[in-house]
Amino acid sequence: MTEFENAVLIGVSIRQARRHSGLSLRELARRLDVSPATLSAVETGKTRVSVDRLAAIGGILGVRFDALLPAAIVRPPEQPRWGGDDADPDAHFCPNEWRRFGPSSFDPVLAAALAEMVKTGYHGAAMREIAKRAQMSVPGLYHHYSSKQQMLAEILDLTMAELNTRSLAAIEEGESPDERLAFLVECVTLFHIYRRDQGFLGASEMRSLTAENRLRITESRNYQQWLMTKQVDDGIAAGVFETDRPRQAARAIVVMCVSVAQWYRPSGPQTPEEIARD
Repeated sequence: MTEFENAVLIGVSIRQARRHSGLSLRELARRLDVSPATLSAVETGKTRVSVDRLAAIGGILGVRFDALLPAAIVRPPEQPRWGGDDADPDAHFCPNEWRRFGPSSFDPVLAAALAEMVKTGYHGAAMREIAKRAQMSVPGLYHHYSSKQQMLAEILDLTMAELNTRSLAAIEEGESPDERLAFLVECVTLFHIYRRDQGFLGASEMRSLTAENRLRITESRNYQQWLMTKQVDDGIAAGVFETDRPRQAARAIVVMCVSVAQWYRPSGPQTPEEIARD
């Protein structure tokens, strides 16, 4: 697990414990003798917290030190790894921002490669056609990416990084197990509607990746599934959900979220947001 993920998840635990205690962010900051901006940065994962500071927070909130270390920090064996050296420490979403989708952040070459691969498949996508879509020469294309394989891997890496980061932000906003699961379902559904082409490529072209690239991206996908399973497990532990097959239930939820992209039409009676909330 990366330092960024650790900081985000510890921040989530601090925020949840603070809210449970009834303290405002400003009051907790006052008792810690730090600015509200500093504490906000800790709760949102932008600033790492020291062991001494974490112990002080636990003392004020009346919780044990280890209670502020989420399960993702004391990692269960089944939790997949995600992030690696390419995790973006600035990839953070403000409250409710995970619900908002603008254009993809892909550069012109990756945007062109995505469009061409969705149209013709990875093996059918010619470099000259990608170059034409990107409005540059083929030699200019190679200046940015050394191969079509690198383009595919970069598209899928960025796709999973965005989905996982949005998912963490959605979970962070939930104040109870059922709300965290509901927000995660909403997030994953919205993502597969607004990023439909990226989702399609991920579903159809994993087989086209080299072994090394496939392993790395599979880890990111496994992490996404683990997030869903963890919300189900947490709900069962809290007595909110009831099932003797939590992993199967979590897989079924993910399949339903992803499959929305197959039947959703912009001209339909419901907006993406209405579908995701339902």
